[in-house]
Amino acid sequence: MNKKIFEQLILSITERLKISRDAGTKVTEELVKKRVIREINDLKEDHPDFQANEDDIVALIFAISNVFLVKVDDELIVLADSTVQRWLDSSKHEIQWTHWNAYENMLKKQARSEETIKANEDVIDAVLDYSGNPKTEGSWARKGLVMGNVQSGKTQNYIGLINKAIDCGYKTIILLGGHLNDLRKQTQERVDEGVLGRESKHLIDTKKGKTVPIGVGEFAINNVNSGTTTIGDFTKDFADKLGFSLNGSDPVVFTIKKHSGMMKRLFEWIRDHHFLDVENGIRLQNPLLLIDDEADYATVNTKHHRDEITSTNEGIRNLLSLFSKNTYVGYTATPFANIFIDPDESTYSDKDDLFPSDFMVKIPVPNNYTGQNFYFNGESKAIESLELDNCLYELRKSDDIEYIPDSLKKAVRAFIIVCAVRALRGQASAHNSMLVNVSHLKIHQNRLEFLINEYFEELKDAYEAYSGLGFIKARQNRNLKDIEDTYYGLYSLDENYKDVFDQTRIAFDKIKVWAINQSNGKNEKVLDYSSHRDNGLNVIVIGGHKLSRGLTLEGLSISYFTRNSKAYDTLMQMCRWFGYRPKYDDLCRVFISEESEYWYTFIAEAIEELYRELGIMRDRELTPKDFGLKVREHPGSMIITAKNKMGAAISEVRSQDLWGQILRRFRFSIDSSINSSNLKYAKGYLDELIEKRKNIREEQEQLITIDPKSKSLIISDVPYESVIEFIKAIDLAEDDIGNKALLHQLKEMSKDSLIPKFKVALFNQTRSTTTKWESDLSNEQELAFINTDYPFLGHDLVMPKRLLNSNGKFLSKPSVNLGNSDDEKIFLSDDARNAVVEKCKAKNKKAVSYDYIASEERDYPTLLIYMFAVAKRNITSAMMAPVTYTLPHGCSPTLGYTISIPRPEHLKGASTTEIKNIVKNSKYSYQLNKVAQRINIVEEYSDE
Repeated sequence: MNKKIFEQLILSITERLKISRDAGTKVTEELVKKRVIREINDLKEDHPDFQANEDDIVALIFAISNVFLVKVDDELIVLADSTVQRWLDSSKHEIQWTHWNAYENMLKKQARSEETIKANEDVIDAVLDYSGNPKTEGSWARKGLVMGNVQSGKTQNYIGLINKAIDCGYKTIILLGGHLNDLRKQTQERVDEGVLGRESKHLIDTKKGKTVPIGVGEFAINNVNSGTTTIGDFTKDFADKLGFSLNGSDPVVFTIKKHSGMMKRLFEWIRDHHFLDVENGIRLQNPLLLIDDEADYATVNTKHHRDEITSTNEGIRNLLSLFSKNTYVGYTATPFANIFIDPDESTYSDKDDLFPSDFMVKIPVPNNYTGQNFYFNGESKAIESLELDNCLYELRKSDDIEYIPDSLKKAVRAFIIVCAVRALRGQASAHNSMLVNVSHLKIHQNRLEFLINEYFEELKDAYEAYSGLGFIKARQNRNLKDIEDTYYGLYSLDENYKDVFDQTRIAFDKIKVWAINQSNGKNEKVLDYSSHRDNGLNVIVIGGHKLSRGLTLEGLSISYFTRNSKAYDTLMQMCRWFGYRPKYDDLCRVFISEESEYWYTFIAEAIEELYRELGIMRDRELTPKDFGLKVREHPGSMIITAKNKMGAAISEVRSQDLWGQILRRFRFSIDSSINSSNLKYAKGYLDELIEKRKNIREEQEQLITIDPKSKSLIISDVPYESVIEFIKAIDLAEDDIGNKALLHQLKEMSKDSLIPKFKVALFNQTRSTTTKWESDLSNEQELAFINTDYPFLGHDLVMPKRLLNSNGKFLSKPSVNLGNSDDEKIFLSDDARNAVVEKCKAKNKKAVSYDYIASEERDYPTLLIYMFAVAKRNITSAMMAPVTYTLPHGCSPTLGYTISIPRPEHLKGASTTEIKNIVKNSKYSYQLNKVAQRINIVEEYSDE
């Protein structure tokens, strides 16, 4: 079906369904299917030449269903300075939303869901409301930050912001669209479609003749000028040739590369062309909106002294200085470096810094987004662990790649399968990408291109030679047997393998193998999806830095990744596999090491926790400054971002704030004797606590209780000294937050009579579940053990069953929750639990332990002791050996524990001043350059 007709059908059928919904009919997938078929039949009757095949109908049903059925369960969070003058609501009725309406119609034509469009508009309105009112006279400056998950739709959001800002009266838009030419060009294409409504290259390529409207241009003609094109970045000659002025009535958009030289070039043109003199107060009066995409990259001033400044940071400041009215908005998925801009509180008053002092906004994501919670939840089927002896780990410049490992061959076969299955699902013309990111060095990338292509051609030759025999006889060929084994080993799909095998012919014909790096020159290896719009680009992309940030890989399904960093922002930005995967999320696979999986899972939890903190601070009407300080004192702050982005903090005293945190000890020694010693101590410890409380008279507070739902044993009024002794005696490896900070916090808390004593619990699982791995336990006694309640101190414990990774010394699991995600609820009363659940439900999220700790009832710390049934996979060198598992600690539970610290604002009877003093005194302070264990795990990484 013609693409234009397809999009028109989306609009027309969607509008009719909206009428039906408004009339009281619920829109379901079945109703969508019925309306689509009716519309297609009517068109065929009226126009006998009209063609629509089964794939077209399926695609229409899916697209239109998404409009109504995709929901946004996440909440919009805005943290702002209360002194900022808000203006948008009172001005909305006066504004003609011409550009925004055209953009909104374009999104509807693309079958974006109603809730997603509305959620994006809410974000944009919030940003504008806290930005400067372009109609306000005088001088003003605003600085803000918009946070959103990797590949979650930030570009769509800031393109919408540009349109609304133009409608409101912003005349100059500077968009820093990436640090590489490819990224800038990709961003320019989005601007062409979503703002200009025409291809910017026509401004240079006059041979093309009359321009054809695209994107928003199909809904409205506008007068927006562009100072850049898809062919080239900003140049003075080009701007002079176009003849526009930033003093005029027509808006101008510059989409430039985030490069100090490019910013200097634009700065000098604006200054000289408009006869400006910043030092003498001669500036442009028309308002500026500067949007900084990937704002944590290069923007942050990484110089360690306040009288120094990096060139990129200086370039942004200089551009802002040319306009008497300006708003700076940074967009990023990893905002931590921006919050580390300067740890010195006094610099918040400095108008020149780029700290987002006026507002921070968290973009909500729809429920069809596949991000960190989809891949790194500890149980994801989309993760494939790489072998420890992978020859592509930690490649040095002097290393030669002589062969590709079996895991990479498996990934290539998986990609072939993905292309075939998507074709079967009616997506034959969709883009398909596979990412291979193992080295930042061109020599390795180019070598891998040769080796992967060599293997791909080997598979292709086998298919051409044997496919005519049918898929059963084709198994006689080793390569084709490998493809079939990969299909059944990696996937459990509804598609029949015979049909998939037949479709692989299309995959072999279309797939290309490209190394994308600076050595490509002007060859045909250009990752330009727009030029393959009709038939789809199917490509295995090998790259490094180009593929690690910003660049969108369309239809990314298979990712092979061995590079590592323990800086949050560096690591998360490499997750190009995050995004939207309509009708093929079940095909996506990520090949990474167990170590990387652990770090990603840890970071996912830390980021989620900080965003929850953002929401809590919003509810308490705190400011961006308060959140910035909280992030700096977060227990994981030393691995949030690279050292050079933390500026002067490198040589200063830093503080660690554990209030409102959960500290976990879920890394276990594989040595059974250590675990046995832990169990023995815990038994004696709990037994002693119970005996002491039995002697207390009944009329006093009940100090030993059983949670009625989980049957967990809870002991109240436990002294800090007792818990400190427990921590010191239990032999468990420290997690990323070490015992020094924890013990310091507890000792300081024990000195203050306003802070209640501990509650200690022996956790009991509500019910036992059956795992996939337990049927493959190598020992029948172990199978019986994990399915039998464990008697401990007169209580029958249902042990949580967990499969752990082993490095030969320690057992651990990528997921930070070895219990349940909401175990802290056992300490609260029913009323308090229900209040937390209802509060979270109102925000479309599930209540977790972090929320229960935030309950006003929780003014006490807790120690939660677990007895796990943990297993590990048996490693064998035999290729075809069956997978078996064993309990490393035999028929004995594995002991772990968590410590949770209440939020200080919930301390009863404490004044604001007293709370501040309590928090100040309890912080663990240290010299950053002396904390070797923490600092050494952060990769030396510099954006510049």
